[in-house]
Amino acid sequence: MKNKFLLILFLFTFNANALVTIGGYVPFGRSTQKEIDGTRNTLEFDPMISFNTIIPMMWNQLFLPEAGFVFHSSGVDGAKKRTTFILVDFGYEVLPKILLRYGFGNFITNIKGEGGAKQMQNGFGTDEFYLPSKSSKSYNTTIDIGAEYASGPNTSLRFQTYMFSPLSSTSRKLSYSLSLTYYL
Repeated sequence: MKNKFLLILFLFTFNANALVTIGGYVPFGRSTQKEIDGTRNTLEFDPMISFNTIIPMMWNQLFLPEAGFVFHSSGVDGAKKRTTFILVDFGYEVLPKILLRYGFGNFITNIKGEGGAKQMQNGFGTDEFYLPSKSSKSYNTTIDIGAEYASGPNTSLRFQTYMFSPLSSTSRKLSYSLSLTYYL
């Protein structure tokens, strides 16, 4: 409770705008298999909501802290997945209505399932994949890059990418989101 109070106090004590963002999040884009037949999760957005603010800084930079949740749909394995994220992004207005966003994020994903195994396609054949039998959390730091377009006096459209494991050539994955921000 204390942390939530501090977050709310942090967001509203500066000369800043409070924002609510709703949109869709695609975890790991083309690298994630969506169905047993091998189709990829390219444009299947999971709903997301976040709360953020804009804090002006020196040299025309903006500090754009954000905290949010992704509501994942149930997978073919019945596992339940929840993602919470905190972004520490900055912004620079490159044109009057276009904001370039960059920074770091922390994603915490919790997966919980019934256990067992499932046969799924893996390349040209099939393999047995094990389903989670207990709750498991993963913690990831991302590099974030995106753009935001001020579409109206109180709204903006944003496309943002999140690079997981940026230093690993074999584990690097890219997630992305498309969202609408409303200025309160």
